[in-house]
Amino acid sequence: MKPDRVGETKKNSHEHLQYLLDGHEQILEHIKELNHWWRELDERGLPKYGEMGTRMEGLRDLLSKHFHDEEQEGYFKPVMDESPGFCIMVPDFREKHKKFLTQIGDFSTRLKQSEPPFQNWNEALTELQGLLDELRISENEEIQHVREAYEKSSPDHSS
Repeated sequence: MKPDRVGETKKNSHEHLQYLLDGHEQILEHIKELNHWWRELDERGLPKYGEMGTRMEGLRDLLSKHFHDEEQEGYFKPVMDESPGFCIMVPDFREKHKKFLTQIGDFSTRLKQSEPPFQNWNEALTELQGLLDELRISENEEIQHVREAYEKSSPDHSS
């Protein structure tokens, strides 16, 4: 490969990793907004199961698109070409993604039932918080992996 092609490939992979990293930041921001929204409702004592279900569907749609981008393009393809050890991190993403989408879809469906199957609003909020905490931890782990890949692919870090 010619030197200018290598530089172009590194630049493209760097931009792609930045795109995926931005997607993670968008998801974390959405989670923060959901937390703020339900805290306000909780303080006012105004349970809104259906609206929470709709908001969770919005999160699910955002995650679905992001997960698809990750799985189709992959973070690590360009980096694996340079550092094959990175491939160890890739396989578990798909299974985690599927699990989150299923959990969030199920939660949204239950919230939108005419008689939501929760003892009270607090039970729904506890389940929501558990889902969001698990998602936040997973996203932060992925962000860390992406940052490592990003640094390795950065045009400033030539091999």
